[in-house]
Amino acid sequence: MFLSEMKENQHGLIRHINGDSRFISRVVSMGLPPSSPFLVLQNDGRSPVLLYSHDTMIAINRKECAQIEVVFV
Repeated sequence: MFLSEMKENQHGLIRHINGDSRFISRVVSMGLPPSSPFLVLQNDGRSPVLLYSHDTMIAINRKECAQIEVVFV
């Protein structure tokens, strides 16, 4: 499952980040390394996905969410 497919109020873990080293580094520096827990705060299908992880709110655009594999918990 990809981050873009998760619904609001669902908890998950980052499983794998697909992309080049620059993209992976950016996602990890935002606080989302593999195995990080998160909560989806907003995913309305149009705007960026809003997450809550490690006491931080993070917005990720939809195209990038399709490159982040997650596990639903």
